[in-house]
Amino acid sequence: MSKIAEQIKKISQSLSEPTWLLSWRAEKAGHAETLPAAIKYGISIHAVLPPNEVPFDQTADYHVDASKGLELYTWKEAIAQEEIVPILEGLMKSEFFPSATDHFSGIAQALFRSGIVAYVQPSLEEDGTPREESLHLDTLVPKGSSADIVVVIAKEGAKLSLTSALSGGEQTSVFARTVIVLTERDAHVRITQKHTLANGATALFSSRGIAAAHSSVTWSAIFAGAIAVKSGTENMLIGDEARGEIREGILGGGSAQFDVFSSAKHLADHTHSRIRAAGLATDTSRTVYRGLIDMVEGIRAVDGGQEARFLVLSPKAEVDAIPSLDIASKDVLSTHKLSISHIRDTDTFYSKLRGLSDEESKQLFLEGHFAQVFSTGASTECFNPEFSTEGLSRMSSRQGFPGEDNEPIMNDIRTALSGIRPV
Repeated sequence: MSKIAEQIKKISQSLSEPTWLLSWRAEKAGHAETLPAAIKYGISIHAVLPPNEVPFDQTADYHVDASKGLELYTWKEAIAQEEIVPILEGLMKSEFFPSATDHFSGIAQALFRSGIVAYVQPSLEEDGTPREESLHLDTLVPKGSSADIVVVIAKEGAKLSLTSALSGGEQTSVFARTVIVLTERDAHVRITQKHTLANGATALFSSRGIAAAHSSVTWSAIFAGAIAVKSGTENMLIGDEARGEIREGILGGGSAQFDVFSSAKHLADHTHSRIRAAGLATDTSRTVYRGLIDMVEGIRAVDGGQEARFLVLSPKAEVDAIPSLDIASKDVLSTHKLSISHIRDTDTFYSKLRGLSDEESKQLFLEGHFAQVFSTGASTECFNPEFSTEGLSRMSSRQGFPGEDNEPIMNDIRTALSGIRPV
């Protein structure tokens, strides 16, 4: 028996997993051996991956705060639930489970030692309106390497807001996480992800939302700090009128390396998707951003769009952005917009007229750059509108600022921006 096979057997036994899950892990490990340990997206554009083999032999710690109506289980508890096990088995054996694209992510899926399963059923407020359940999941990443899995199962008519925060680790830490959101009809799930890992740590994320008819999955993520991240987020829209949205803010500073891929796959009629990203790069950071709208043959009345805008604030920083469309049907609407620029004098002209200094004007502009992504009702026509005097007045007083619908996210972005001095 190989070393990894022994590891899988011990992990599966310690979690009291059924035999099908042991076989599933072995299959993932075998597939991982066929996957590349280094990936190139183009000339001199490389994926962000660990330089050496990773054992994933540690276990992450969790702190959770959940609303009373939410059923929450550890992985070991979940696979003992008669109602949940068939759903997990069907999901993990299906094409809906996110497949690893690199060797390290594949090994992580085979060797994960912990996980959380949220089972969300519909509930009502006292006035009869649907209640949105809430879950705050704080994960302490250990020293060394670890991997886990998070599964959300949203039953028909259920609503959930999940906030996930990562912290801890050290310079050599590697953490891998697979997140799957599975919805039934009329279910709505919002996921917010924040990362404050130790400088030099590496994180590998593989996330997928599966939206059934009249359901929605919305991802909001912030990538910041002098860390290395490879992240893949996809919404699969499998039912009529399904909706998916991905919003990402990428703040590259120091020696940060970010490799971010966002995609929407339309598999049914009347589906709607949006991918929006804003980023900046300073110091010697490097960002690779890729976006994809995929519309399969035979679907109709489909709307999908992606927009990404990046600012380069240092001569040694690098940004490579690659948007793409894969359209196999005619009765669809699909768009993409991309820009990589720097802060221009015209971007800060009006705020200076209001009496703000050059540095204050640049900081205000950077906030607006990200706020356009995270504002629930923001127009996606343009990320950097020419603000009117009235608009700047509202922004400087923190009232009516685009993005106030997601104030906690904007506060995190402001904190990250406070350490950045545009040149």
